[in-house]
Amino acid sequence: MLVTFYGVRGSIAAPGPRTIKYGGNTSCVHVRLNDGNNIIFDAGTGIRELGMRMVQNDEPLLLLLSHGHWDHIQGYPFFAPIYQPDREIRICQSIDSNEVSLKAILEQMDGSTFPVRSEDLPSKITTVCQVDEYLDTQSFQTTRAPLNHPGGGDAYRIEEDGVSIAYITDNELDPLAAPQTTYAEWVDFCKGVDLLIHDAQYTEKDLPAKHGWGHSLISQVRQLAVDAQVKNLAMYHHDPERTDSELDEIAIESAKFFKSRNSVIGSYIASEGLVFELTFRKDSRVTTIDLHETSR
Repeated sequence: MLVTFYGVRGSIAAPGPRTIKYGGNTSCVHVRLNDGNNIIFDAGTGIRELGMRMVQNDEPLLLLLSHGHWDHIQGYPFFAPIYQPDREIRICQSIDSNEVSLKAILEQMDGSTFPVRSEDLPSKITTVCQVDEYLDTQSFQTTRAPLNHPGGGDAYRIEEDGVSIAYITDNELDPLAAPQTTYAEWVDFCKGVDLLIHDAQYTEKDLPAKHGWGHSLISQVRQLAVDAQVKNLAMYHHDPERTDSELDEIAIESAKFFKSRNSVIGSYIASEGLVFELTFRKDSRVTTIDLHETSR
């Protein structure tokens, strides 16, 4: 399983000299499965770069939306495969916000706010409303949980060939209102995954002004990784105001945190071009991870 980050920023794209190292594009992660399936989590501005690479093949694509907020769909009109004749693309998003999210990603291409209309695209785009039934037929195993986020949304856990990842963005681990998913349920959802990708947008200084906005504290996410005994944590959906130097400091703080708890969890600040290659070694029955960066 190959996991590549193309957009790691939250709320709004933040290009510029202060975000060069980690990147300024909004949410998009590509997962290449061993059987050749291509899963794309979210269609923020990072999906444009992914699209330029994906046009080189004609493999079917599955886009799993976490929810329909702008920073998770705004790159879709610039995704090159949607302009390829007969290219097969399926778009899924479940839970209560399903209809709204699917409508949002397609209707932004209305000929007015964007010059090309979605109905004029030459690709074969299918919106999947019966998500459970569809995903249950796939070669990989998918589990979903409702996000604690205004408007709702989905978290995903994907498992294939003994390797697992969890994608949880725009999620508040300690929400003001009654949670859709409790902290204990998140611990169970993430238990033992090889890679946890989790929203880590806020620091304690950001609260209480932003409490209830649907994002987690970095400290809460680190604790979740420990409680769920995950193998690797990629902190994701960085605040648009968070500079490279500030994220560097968070990386140092996180390393100290895990060391203080005698934890061997691999701790990473998600960045554009970051790649995790996850492999299950049947001989010793342990999971190994190779990490490298691609050229941007």
